[in-house]
Amino acid sequence: MTAAARISAYEVLLEIEERGKYSNVALQQHYRSHNLHERDKALCTEIVYGTLQYQRSIDAVLEPLCKNGLAGVDTRVLVILRMSVYQLGYLSRVPGYAVLNDAVELCKAKAKKAAGFVNGVLRSFTRDKRSMAEKLDALIETGIPVATRMAIRYSYPDWFVEDLLLQYGDLRTVAILQAGNERPHIALRVNAAKSTPRALIEGQSGEMREALSLSSVSPFGVRLLSGLDVEHFEPYAEGLVSVQDEASMLVAPLLKVDEHTRVLDLCAGLGTKTTQILELQGGVGNVTAVDIHHHKLVRLKASAERLGLKGVKTMVADARSFRTNARHREAYDAVLLDAPCSGMGVLKRRPEIRWRKTREESQQLSRLQKELLRAALSAVRPGGVVVYATCTLLQRENEDVVDEIIREEGGSVTFENILPDLPETVRARCTTDTVRQGQRYSITVTPEQYGTDGFFMTRLRKLDNQVQKGGELK
Repeated sequence: MTAAARISAYEVLLEIEERGKYSNVALQQHYRSHNLHERDKALCTEIVYGTLQYQRSIDAVLEPLCKNGLAGVDTRVLVILRMSVYQLGYLSRVPGYAVLNDAVELCKAKAKKAAGFVNGVLRSFTRDKRSMAEKLDALIETGIPVATRMAIRYSYPDWFVEDLLLQYGDLRTVAILQAGNERPHIALRVNAAKSTPRALIEGQSGEMREALSLSSVSPFGVRLLSGLDVEHFEPYAEGLVSVQDEASMLVAPLLKVDEHTRVLDLCAGLGTKTTQILELQGGVGNVTAVDIHHHKLVRLKASAERLGLKGVKTMVADARSFRTNARHREAYDAVLLDAPCSGMGVLKRRPEIRWRKTREESQQLSRLQKELLRAALSAVRPGGVVVYATCTLLQRENEDVVDEIIREEGGSVTFENILPDLPETVRARCTTDTVRQGQRYSITVTPEQYGTDGFFMTRLRKLDNQVQKGGELK
């Protein structure tokens, strides 16, 4: 009988391949409709994420083993081959015979005529006793560009590696690529209006207490050291915690809000940062949350209710319209723009993104981001601040976007030093590349630094009539 974990992994991977689902969504939906043992869930998740992460490396090894290459291979068969090679090449504790047997049986059930082909390809793979790294080394020609060699070895698209090399150089690029293939951990943001991370941990007992540790990145976070179904975690039901990456937790505090601050969250999405703003306002705030998708705002309101937070108004709108919306012009003390981006900082959580995004899409997004930033600056009052953030590592969507808008504004907007508002542990890792032009301060947290997602953040101050020469306030 084929292992339940492998059947599930196949079904989830096929959903992702054929229907374009995100891996985390596909896995959640599958687990809700299938009663899997926790051990099977763990293996299924490992196979899905690993197969997606190492897809290019796997394909590079599979290509010469298939007589006519991979181009004509049926999608169902290709999924079986990829997930099997991932297990055989990257998972040391999985018995090879079990992988081979399940691959053939799965193929008989899903694409019967290809069972012999799958058996032959996988047996050819296992006959070669070299490690996956050694097999890849033999395939990578020394004459090809450095970026392509890295892209094949660590399983990324060439264009992304090329961009990282220009921004970070060889050594840091390798570290970032390796970190992007690690398994993500779960972090929880503690509701600042109700508790503290230390109090949350001390309130647990036994194994649960041992499974939690204080975040070294955010003063509002705890990190889970073992698996947990968060929705069944009692503090979650009590509104004490939300799931949020630790680097993401750094963004909302940069607004420096109090209970009187009028805040606009211009691309609120599901409201993870919206609810953090409300928590920082003491649980009763003044936040207008805008998103183009109504269903996301419905979930945002539900999250605020679970957390016991009040003072959020929602608005379905294209955020770009705020540039010309007279009602909202200069109406807010602080604006958060967590801009739509390529997501190339969250690849360990959504590994399929690396195969769906292109440099051209990133360039198009940078144009959208500039429009959104113009709208944010239109909505903030003189003397107010705009925090711009993305979950990508690409300079064209980060520094380049902000630089262009600053130049456009001709001295009416300036960078503000965010370093004193970051936790000491994060400031200690900031290097001179976070300060580039005089009073310009921005930071990109990269995945290898703390094991978090990659996040860019900066804060702009809209100057009032007291501005003097040199861009400083009286």
